[in-house]
Amino acid sequence: MDYKNFWLSILRRLEPTISRSQFLTWFQNTAALTIENETLVVGAPTNFAREWITRKYALKILQAAEEENSKIKEVEFEVDAALEDGIDPRTIDLRAVFAKPGDKKIYKARGREEVVLTRSGILSAKLNPRYTLANFVPGDENRLAHAAALSVSRTPGLTYNPLVIYGGVGLGKTHLLSAIGHEVLTNDPNKIVAFTTSEIFTREFVLASKKFKADEFKKKFRDIDILLFDDVQFLENREKTQTELFNIFNDLHQKGKQLVFTSDRPPSELTELMDRLRSRLTWGLVCEIEQPSFHSRLEILKNKTRERRVILDPELLEFIAMNVTNSVRELESALAWTTAQTDLLRTQPTIRELGRMLEKINKKERMLGLPESAPEISIRTPAEIIELVSKHFNLPVTEICGVSRKKEFRTARQIAMFLSREILGCGLAEIAKNFNRDHSTVLHSCRRISAELQKNEALIRHVNAVKKEMGL
Repeated sequence: MDYKNFWLSILRRLEPTISRSQFLTWFQNTAALTIENETLVVGAPTNFAREWITRKYALKILQAAEEENSKIKEVEFEVDAALEDGIDPRTIDLRAVFAKPGDKKIYKARGREEVVLTRSGILSAKLNPRYTLANFVPGDENRLAHAAALSVSRTPGLTYNPLVIYGGVGLGKTHLLSAIGHEVLTNDPNKIVAFTTSEIFTREFVLASKKFKADEFKKKFRDIDILLFDDVQFLENREKTQTELFNIFNDLHQKGKQLVFTSDRPPSELTELMDRLRSRLTWGLVCEIEQPSFHSRLEILKNKTRERRVILDPELLEFIAMNVTNSVRELESALAWTTAQTDLLRTQPTIRELGRMLEKINKKERMLGLPESAPEISIRTPAEIIELVSKHFNLPVTEICGVSRKKEFRTARQIAMFLSREILGCGLAEIAKNFNRDHSTVLHSCRRISAELQKNEALIRHVNAVKKEMGL
């Protein structure tokens, strides 16, 4: 079955019944994945989109699906992260298929970078699809900045104008900047949002000046509704570029257009900016983002694991949150290593393994929460692992190696087989001999534990607890 055309037929039925802005926002990057047992499975790019579509449009989708195929009786919704970037062949470009007269054109540039072309020709770099208000974790250190971003997104140009967000590297300034753009376009897709950085702005201005087109460069900004300007501090000591931004600022502000800037310092400390530009940056609201607290860091990590659709031992997340304190970016880096270890090696790291990795990155003398010393134990054979698993679960060795199919015995048995293969590197035949099984049973058990470690938190805790006893 051609699921893409089937989904397009459903969308054609839905489009007249939903407001255009809502339709373009929530059904972009969705797809019909399959039809199983009279159930249509619809894919959404994020958990947030899936939950919203389920809550708001499930009945409409089911009705449209039944009209297209009377055999369909139910609709289910799943998150498929592959749909998120908008280039998956299963998705449909709604703005192209359901174009209306007067729509602004969306073009594709090299590197899959989307740009918006206004009547004057201003180009805006693509907003990062991962940076939204929905997945920004507010805490005491950024609550004012988050609330201000939400306010200007809902009423651009009417509340805090300009909005300046400042703070150290990797604390979420660019996330909020991009999130404002997404929220504005969600509320009104016809708004023109220009996202730029000091580097891009300077490069384009210098190029325009060399071609004697500086006036044209400034005119390009007259049609935009929101200017999002990242890292304004890098304009220091660039007098001509500052003058150009000053003129654009005045033009947009007088028209009631929203301006949002980020910086690594408050405007008062940008001493190499011209006084008149620095003064204008203080006209609206200036917000600081500070380093996140332990609880905020832990919540960020939990949020990231949900986005990545992975389950990690809660002790690992707490250990990362306790020891990685400088920035959200470093938190993501530590989490990426942990999930890579899980994905590639098919087993989650222990606290000790994670601690060794973080010590190399953070160059700390001692990690908080790290065991003082490794247990004095050396495990070299499957028989020794069986003994260790027996003690952990408080089950007799004879039952672990026996024929009972009770769940507690089967789980302990499969964990021992898995660790014998993954940690000791034993062959299937050797493991099978120790458990009085054939090699196919061992292979099945190892595969099952490996798969369950991706989604079963209780199993993760058991496996990591045994690995700790092994000194890992």
